[in-house]
Amino acid sequence: MLGIISAKGLNAQQSAQKFGFSYAGSHTDTILKDEQIDIITILTQHADHADLVRKGLKAGKHIYCEKPLTITKEQLESIIPLIQKKNHPYLTVGFNRRFAPYSMLLKSFFTDRVEPLYAHYRVNAGFIPSSHWLHDPSKGGGRLIGEGCHFIDYMVFLVGQTPESVHTQALPDNGKYTHDNFVITMNFPDGSIGTISYLANGNKSAGKEYLEVFCGGKVGILDDFRKLQLFGKTTTKNREYFKQDKGHTSAWNTFVNAVIKNGEAPIPYKELINTSYVILACDQSMRTGKPIIIKDFIHTK
Repeated sequence: MLGIISAKGLNAQQSAQKFGFSYAGSHTDTILKDEQIDIITILTQHADHADLVRKGLKAGKHIYCEKPLTITKEQLESIIPLIQKKNHPYLTVGFNRRFAPYSMLLKSFFTDRVEPLYAHYRVNAGFIPSSHWLHDPSKGGGRLIGEGCHFIDYMVFLVGQTPESVHTQALPDNGKYTHDNFVITMNFPDGSIGTISYLANGNKSAGKEYLEVFCGGKVGILDDFRKLQLFGKTTTKNREYFKQDKGHTSAWNTFVNAVIKNGEAPIPYKELINTSYVILACDQSMRTGKPIIIKDFIHTK
């Protein structure tokens, strides 16, 4: 590891010492112009992701960007031309859950399906005060874009298609919440339906993430990435009593191996772009209360 940059140089210095970076600073150009650096990881507030991705790609750096890729449609469409160029550097987004070992087992369990599936992903997200930067539209983009994006991507990964339409419905905030109790319904071309319940009004004593998938006489249940149950002709139960693996290491290793071996992008670029549009469409649906047709959303200025 060579360099680390943060807006506050002192924070960068402390992190550099803690994690063994060669140098630290507060100016992104230091990293962008360093010819020894091939890969940049972006871990800033969400509003800064798009600009840093653009600068990194233009500088010839491979980019691992934490989610979300962008918080506006305009930001997304400023990146698309750069990853449509021939031989551009690699770009991926930290949608780590799709790379988790239990996710791979769950998807493979339904690989041979010949009928639509139904999946419900419940997220006990917990309360965050309205003053938190994540709620600020100009910094974090809100919790649906900033955190709900994980589960939208997961549905795309699980079904293997981009949804045709989405509809987000939210509970009233009542002066306490900030658009962070909502249900997303995603309708896919093959007839599959995915629902995501993202809730800030629960209790942290309950598990955080719970997914159920039904299709063709089979049921898959993933409980907080600690327990996976697969019900079919035979029943398989996997459980990690002390370890939770949400795929962070696998996602990073897949990205690095792609760069080293000049392999396939960890998340296909067309899928990455379409999913980014879907995330933004889900947010717009929540704010308007209306369903959105994805192809119409993509082509609307």
